[in-house]
Amino acid sequence: MSTSRALCIFVLFIVSLTPLDGVAQAESMEETSTQERDLMLEELAAMLEEIHMEVPRPPASDETIALMHRIRRDKFDQILPQIMRERKIDMWIHVVREGDFDPMGYLLGSNEGVFIFTDHGGDRIERAVIGNSSTFVDESGAYDIIIRPEVEVPLTAFPGARMFLVDFYLSGQAEWPGGPKTELDFRFPGVGEFVAERDPKRIAVNYLEELGSAVLYEIPRLRPDGISHTDFNLLTRAIGEKYTGRIVSAEYLEVDFMARPVASEIELYTMIRAELDVRIAAVLDRIEPGVTRVEDLDFEVSAIDSNGRPRGGEDVIQRGDFMHLVDGHQSGGFMMRDAWKYGNYHECLDSYAYVLREGEAEPPPHIQRAWNDALAVRKIIEDNVKIGRTAGDNFEILKQKIDEAGFIYIDRQDIVRTPHPDKTWVPIDLHAAGAGIYAPRIGPLGPDWQREIELPMYHHFYLEYWVDVAMPEWGEGESLNMRFHDGAMVTDKGVEYFFPPPTELALIQ
Repeated sequence: MSTSRALCIFVLFIVSLTPLDGVAQAESMEETSTQERDLMLEELAAMLEEIHMEVPRPPASDETIALMHRIRRDKFDQILPQIMRERKIDMWIHVVREGDFDPMGYLLGSNEGVFIFTDHGGDRIERAVIGNSSTFVDESGAYDIIIRPEVEVPLTAFPGARMFLVDFYLSGQAEWPGGPKTELDFRFPGVGEFVAERDPKRIAVNYLEELGSAVLYEIPRLRPDGISHTDFNLLTRAIGEKYTGRIVSAEYLEVDFMARPVASEIELYTMIRAELDVRIAAVLDRIEPGVTRVEDLDFEVSAIDSNGRPRGGEDVIQRGDFMHLVDGHQSGGFMMRDAWKYGNYHECLDSYAYVLREGEAEPPPHIQRAWNDALAVRKIIEDNVKIGRTAGDNFEILKQKIDEAGFIYIDRQDIVRTPHPDKTWVPIDLHAAGAGIYAPRIGPLGPDWQREIELPMYHHFYLEYWVDVAMPEWGEGESLNMRFHDGAMVTDKGVEYFFPPPTELALIQ
C-alpha cells in the first residue's frame, strides 16, 4: 500500500471519529460498519508500521535484534569513555524530538527522548534517558536509568506515555479537551534536577558550531542540524543559568561515536554483507542467456552489450553482455521497514559479471583489462590509507599514487570524457560508515572539515571508488564505468575488510 493512500485512509478515519462531542462520537462509531472500520484500522496500522517513528524496531529476527542491542551496549561500554575523555566532556546530552527524525535514533534505541551520558570516572559512563522514549530502550539493557515522568493533561483517561492515535481510539477514548498546558510543558521534566545532582563541568549538547551541516545532496541521509531552537531554550530553562554556561557543541562526539566501530558492529556488517553476497549469487544463477530479460530478475541490475550499448527492461540478456548488480544501497536513515530490515546498519555490494560467448572460457581482453584496472586501484588505496594522518593528507597521497600508476584522478563521479580519452579515470570517496556525518572523509565531497580529522585506529569507512576505463573497441570516446563500495577498517596494519570484496569477475555460462 502506498504511503499516500495510507494517509488518505488516515484522514478519512480520523474525520469519521472526530464529531463535536463524546456522545456524538459514540453514535458515529456505532453507525460505522465493523467490517469497514476493521479494514481501515488494518490499512492504517500497515501505514504506521511503514513510517513508524516512535520505536525504531526493524523487522529482523530476534537474534539480529539481540545483536543490535549488544552493539548499543558495546558502543556505550567501549567508545563512550574514549571519546568523552578525549574531548574533555563530563556530560553529553542528546535531545531527540518526537517526529523530528534523527539518524542517531537507531544507535540510541529511540526516536524521542533526552539521552544523558555522564562520566563519573572509572571505566564506565552512566547512561540515562529521560522523558518519553520507546520501549526499545528497556529491551536493550543499555541504560542504567530510564525515567518517564508522569504528566498531567486535562483528561484522566489519557495515559502518561504517548500513544498512536489509532491505539487511543481503539481503547475507547475520546479526543482530549483543550487546557492550559501544551506538549512543550512535558519535554524536559526532571532534567534540571538530574543535571544538578551530577554537577558536570563541561556539557556537550547536539548542535553544530564549527563543522557545518550536511551538504545538500546528502540530505536526508545525514542527521538534521541538531537540537531544535525550541528544545535548546527549554533545555537551558530546565538546567538553569549555571549549567547553561557550561554547554559546548557535541559535534565532535557524534563524529567519533559513529566512525569508531565495536566488534559487534563488525559482526552485524559481516552478516549483512554475506546475505547480500548470497542474494546476488542467486540472481546470477537465474540468468539464462538468450532467454532471461533484465526485468525478469526483479533486482537492481544493469547490462551493456558487446558494443557497450545499454540493455534494460524487456531486453533479453545475451552472450557477450557485461552486467552490474547492486544490493544493499538502502542508505541508513530512512527507517522504511519494507526497504531495509537492519535499520541504520547497512552494507553495500556492487558486483560485476560477464556472460560468456559460446566457446569462451574467460572474458575478452578489453573486459579483463578493465577489471584489472579496478583491482589495481583498490590495491593503491589499500596500500596508502594510514591511521595517524588526517583524511586530507591521505587524500592527497592517494591522488598522487593514482596518477603515478598511469591512471587519472578526477574529482567528479559523473564522468564526461574530454582530455586523455585513452586513460582510466578514477574518482574516490572513502567516507566514514554508518548513518551519520561521513567523517573523516578521504575524498573531494562534503565540507573541508571532514578532511581535517585524523583517522583513528579501527576507523570504519567505505572503500568507495570508480574506474572509468577507455574502450576504443566500442568506438571513439567510449568507456566502461565501474563503481565499488566495500566496508573496511583501517588499523596499524593498514586496510582490513570484514568481508572479502570481489576479486574476480563472475562468469555466466
